[in-house]
Amino acid sequence: MELIVEQGLKLGVAVSGGVDSMVMLHLLKKSGADIVAINIEHGIRGAVSKRDSRFVVNYCKRNEIECLAYTVNSPQYAVEHGMSVELAARTLRYEIFDTLLKEKTVDCIALAHHMNDQVETVLMRIFRGTGIKGLRGIVDRAGYVHPMLNFTKQEIRDYAALNRVPYKEDATNFDSEYTRNYIRHEVIPHVKTRFPGFEKAVCKLALSAEEVEDFLVKSAIPASYHKKGATLPIEVLDMHPALAKKTIAEALRGLGCDKDIESSHLEALMSLKDSPNNSKLNLPFGYDAYRSYTELRIVERVEAKDFLQEFDIRRTYEFGDFRYSFSVTDKMVKGLTFDPSKIPEGAVVRTRREGDKFRRYAGGNKSLSDYLTDVKIPLYLRDKLLVIAKDNVIYAVLGVEIADEVKIDDNTEKKYLINIGECE
Repeated sequence: MELIVEQGLKLGVAVSGGVDSMVMLHLLKKSGADIVAINIEHGIRGAVSKRDSRFVVNYCKRNEIECLAYTVNSPQYAVEHGMSVELAARTLRYEIFDTLLKEKTVDCIALAHHMNDQVETVLMRIFRGTGIKGLRGIVDRAGYVHPMLNFTKQEIRDYAALNRVPYKEDATNFDSEYTRNYIRHEVIPHVKTRFPGFEKAVCKLALSAEEVEDFLVKSAIPASYHKKGATLPIEVLDMHPALAKKTIAEALRGLGCDKDIESSHLEALMSLKDSPNNSKLNLPFGYDAYRSYTELRIVERVEAKDFLQEFDIRRTYEFGDFRYSFSVTDKMVKGLTFDPSKIPEGAVVRTRREGDKFRRYAGGNKSLSDYLTDVKIPLYLRDKLLVIAKDNVIYAVLGVEIADEVKIDDNTEKKYLINIGECE
């Protein structure tokens, strides 16, 4: 057995004291890699767990290997956050790993997963209802590598015996209450009696899934990201479902929602294909999706707010992400230049309301809602608009258009311009 690692990297080696990680540590030291051992005592097995951590620390001292040792309380974390102890331990473990990477203590972290772990992972995900991405099993990702994936558990044990690599057995590895152990000790032995070579077949499946996933990711249409969401062309919904779903999933991943995405969410988003414009879909991770004319918009959910202030040509109004003000001008800018003297006393600047009426410049009178539909203002933007109004008559939709009642004519003494800027 031999491990080849990229030179010039400070490699953090996750070492529990078990045979897998101890063999990996032995192989990496033998390869001449620049390594530091990382041991985390999870607080699950009491005195035995502390003993195993001391074993790792002492082994590193004897062999002149730098070692970083940590202690966490997984059972307490599990209770506080309503999760399994297994997941709590993983969460706390990766918090430490991610911190070490962020602080540049190490450039990369090596994890001792092997071929048998790969098989267990793929089976576990199949049983839970995974997609193509999950079928890849254990894969390298930014900051994390798995140099032992090509070796079986038996090969690792044989190496430890031949090279006298010491290790500790973790009693929890035999507890079938843990899902992975149940698959390892109860499921796999039964399957192997009928299909002796199934483990290699599962690994081939994982490699095939990785190729398909890579193809889909590279073929996906990139989303356009903005301040509070992402946009995709509506044509995405007409693509092959596999590619359409991957494109949408990648857009959601870019928004940081990847851990919350399930196939049901993607199916629901795909259903917008046959929905009318401005159809809305609530997503469970703080975003809403809209079919918006030429776009599929995924927008951070913001509760609609009311705005109401007296209209004053000298004032500045801030609402949502925008700032509105008015200034004297000699220019004529379509939709933004108006005669404020024609706005009646008692007018206000507010958000839209049911029953609002609007006579667009040189146009007919209609409901504000119908007007906004005519000019294709997306539904997700409508509650963010401000209007100048008296009762239910709209004199300007700020930043969009002025009403016919306030247009510039030969009697206008001062023309004013509606200015729009982003709030800081």
